[in-house]
Amino acid sequence: MSRSFSLISSDRPLGGRYKITSQLGVGGFGRTFLAEDLHLPGHPQCVIKQLKPQISSDDALQMARRCFNTEAQVLYQLGIHDQIPRLLAHFEDNQEFYLAQEFVEGEPLTKEFVEGKTWSENQVVFWLQDILKVLAFVHQRQVIHRDLKPSNLIRRRHDRRIVLIDFGAVKQVSTQGVDLEQGLTNITISIGTQGYMPNEQVAGKPRFSSDIYAVGILGIQALTGIHPRHLGEDLEGEISWHHLAPELHPELTKILDQMVRYDFRERFPTAIETLEALEKVPVAVTDPFILFPPYVGTNGNSIEAGTTANLREFSRPLPDFSSADFTVSEEDLMSTAVWDRSGNEPPETQIQAEGISEAHPTHSSTNGSTHGSTNGTGITQVVSPPPPVVEPIATQSRKATRTWGILGAIAVTLGLGLFMQMAQPQRDTAEPGIFPTALSDPGDPPTDPKKKAALLLDRANNLRLQWKNQEAIKVYDEALAIRSDYAEAYAGRCETLNQLKRPEEAIVSCNDALAFKPNYPEALWSKGNALLQQNRTYEALSIYEGVTADKPKFSEGWVKRGVALQKLGRSSEAINALDEGIRIQRNSAEAWRTKGAALLNLQRYQEATVVLDKALQLKPKDPEAQRLRQEARAALGG
Repeated sequence: MSRSFSLISSDRPLGGRYKITSQLGVGGFGRTFLAEDLHLPGHPQCVIKQLKPQISSDDALQMARRCFNTEAQVLYQLGIHDQIPRLLAHFEDNQEFYLAQEFVEGEPLTKEFVEGKTWSENQVVFWLQDILKVLAFVHQRQVIHRDLKPSNLIRRRHDRRIVLIDFGAVKQVSTQGVDLEQGLTNITISIGTQGYMPNEQVAGKPRFSSDIYAVGILGIQALTGIHPRHLGEDLEGEISWHHLAPELHPELTKILDQMVRYDFRERFPTAIETLEALEKVPVAVTDPFILFPPYVGTNGNSIEAGTTANLREFSRPLPDFSSADFTVSEEDLMSTAVWDRSGNEPPETQIQAEGISEAHPTHSSTNGSTHGSTNGTGITQVVSPPPPVVEPIATQSRKATRTWGILGAIAVTLGLGLFMQMAQPQRDTAEPGIFPTALSDPGDPPTDPKKKAALLLDRANNLRLQWKNQEAIKVYDEALAIRSDYAEAYAGRCETLNQLKRPEEAIVSCNDALAFKPNYPEALWSKGNALLQQNRTYEALSIYEGVTADKPKFSEGWVKRGVALQKLGRSSEAINALDEGIRIQRNSAEAWRTKGAALLNLQRYQEATVVLDKALQLKPKDPEAQRLRQEARAALGG
């Protein structure tokens, strides 16, 4: 039976929900499209993958359906990982098969794997660790990818991490279909890409170590600048490449050799074992923005992927205090700047790295639509949304506003500093306090448990405002030990955990607050912030929408709503939300910076420059705002 690859009508939504706007890529197994989700407010963009049967027969159609269902099941299972795209839906329409996935910005590694261009040893080691951590997650769930190649690895724009895409060739291993000792599956269909496939995979018998082989080949390609098809063999049938990278660390050479052994039994069996071996190879720099800077400089000139030139043009993300003792200065890669592992970073050094720039595509068509690259089954820029880092609270005191204005002025006149704590300096908000409490008399220690808990809450909130997060947690816990139903203390604890970048624990505290005080706007707002850190942007946006509806004067709700919209590529809507937040409180550097990024995305460069100047007026040392402003001026030819 003959089947044609039917054209998709732009008039009729796919599945009654998705409106196709442009084609992103074409591959041997299908096509990929950019679409709008008509069922969600604002019609956010997503990526639609259409499976294309290659053989004109009913048997081939059934095999295609099995592949489609397998891919959907695997993506549902794997999509919880930050560096694997999340599946939004899978469906059939007119006997065609479709997957809907999130759409955000990123560039395929085909941009970095350029013939003749080599990576440094440090870059390769860092990259190997990054991709193998994702692959370890995949292998632990009994999945073999089978098509690891540059076009199926995306450099996520906001943090330069690798995202693994295109699971069209995956095979989930069942206990009935796998030799647990050898890692052998019962696959009989050979799927993969020449040069990156080991011999057992060509024979239709892939193993976990087949993925290890592909990663090793990619590492050698990065070090030598030579495509694997052009690499020769030695007398024993192994890949000959040592002479192309003679000064490599011996341990790294040994590891790569073992990864690409001809006999799968001599390779590392899974990604975990490979990662353990890589721990013996020193890595001097662990900042991906230094190792892999963005491709276009702020002056508009291209920067070669994998180089370390012109690093001052790029901002760095906030260091991960939980996993690194130091970061490397952009001024001197050999010098180090020590950071406090506790997370108590001084306010003047705090950097927000919310990945706002991911909304600026590097490749656009003439009509402004973003395009990806063509790869095996087509999905390109479908990476998980970036994890945000909460912007630091301004350290300077703010004037009491609105209903607090008169009382605050009186308090300043009388010198009642304790009274002024009722108008604590907040995270760029005009609210009297994100987590306000009623203070008791500052004289003798209170005997009433509720008053004592209230004083402890005030102390904890002040510690949080000073970024003394660990101390704040202890004091919140003291308040909760006295009053176990204290919703405000749970909410403050939640936001402190957000500042420590511990979103899972933060959500637990926020849920506790909401259990005792349902629909508590500040607790919901903090829960949304935690969800953003987990890349659950749609859920966070839904919460922010509820917060702004229930508490329309809460500026932070509007600002974070704008941040979430911007991360989803909905820049026009983001500007509307940010403008409302700015109308309530004009001194939010985060709001002005995010608005500048949104204007840049809409190519409104002159307006973006003015807005980003305002952001830098509020926060002069903000590297992200500086980078965005330079980008806007470069676009204007300045």
